[in-house]
Amino acid sequence: MPVDQPRADNPFEEPDDIDEAALAAVLRVVPLGTAVLAGGAVALLVLGYLAIYLLIFLPRGVVG
Repeated sequence: MPVDQPRADNPFEEPDDIDEAALAAVLRVVPLGTAVLAGGAVALLVLGYLAIYLLIFLPRGVVG
């Protein structure tokens, strides 16, 4: 089905008027934001693990 034609199941749907330059600009920015968000989440997980290790496990010493 061509992209510029409305679908048959929804007669009220209009074809999208997408500016190709604007679409290219958005597609350059969105993956960068996703990578920053994922990197921040991983960094928080690593910092949380290190905090638990340094504040809980090391002060207990050797168990056994």
